Amino acid sequence: MKKFLKVMAVVVAVPVLALVSLFCAVLLTFTSTAPIEDGFEPVPGVHTVQLRRFSACYVVDSRPGKVVLVDSGMDPEARAILYELVRRGLGSDAVEAVLLTHGHSANLGGLEVFPRAVVCALAPDVPLAEGKTGTASPFGRLVKSRTTGITINRVLHDGETIRFGKLAVRVYAIPGHTKGSAAYLAKGVLFMGDSADSLKKGGIRGAKWWFSESLKANRESLKALADRLKPAEVKSMVFSHSGAVMGLKPLQDFAAAK
Repeated sequence: MKKFLKVMAVVVAVPVLALVSLFCAVLLTFTSTAPIEDGFEPVPGVHTVQLRRFSACYVVDSRPGKVVLVDSGMDPEARAILYELVRRGLGSDAVEAVLLTHGHSANLGGLEVFPRAVVCALAPDVPLAEGKTGTASPFGRLVKSRTTGITINRVLHDGETIRFGKLAVRVYAIPGHTKGSAAYLAKGVLFMGDSADSLKKGGIRGAKWWFSESLKANRESLKALADRLKPAEVKSMVFSHSGAVMGLKPLQDFAAAK
């Protein structure tokens, strides 16, 4: 009986210790990132909306009385985004498009609040965003996929430029965090989503492993992106879970590091 109890204690203790270790690793990773500054505008016409302490999306001016969102956060009621729109004297109909950096639920939770918006995503992440497939990340293997009720209205492809009024957005495929992770360049701002984070100590790092499908692919994608961009094109880089950094150099330094 004592031997049985010892075995059971080990069986219970191992997954508990694993979960505690994972939680500590997650907490340490998030607390080492540069803080998000709510309302920060890296350039005129790009506004940071802090959704939670470690989460943000972006409101980008497109034409008079209209905006484009880069991601829509986890809150199904999109309260922080609506507050920003109301501050401008606008309603939910002012959002003409939502550019998803990838198909994780934390980035598309408020989409139902903007039914007139064209929802855009890279082709490989369409099934993920619509809940038809899951993700192969360590965390994703623990969570079953479920239908989101979301429909991707416009499928994007690497290298194309899309326009909303006077706003031109260049699309870059950067697979790794998910198969269809995207970066968007608009108004001189490079929107990176979850594919990278800025650090308190300076510089950037790649995607978080427990939410990512392939860290190797992520790193290769970021290095390739650094080669495709010119310093004069990028005034700032912004992220889903950390603060902005200025210029392209942090990405170039990341790409150059061994």
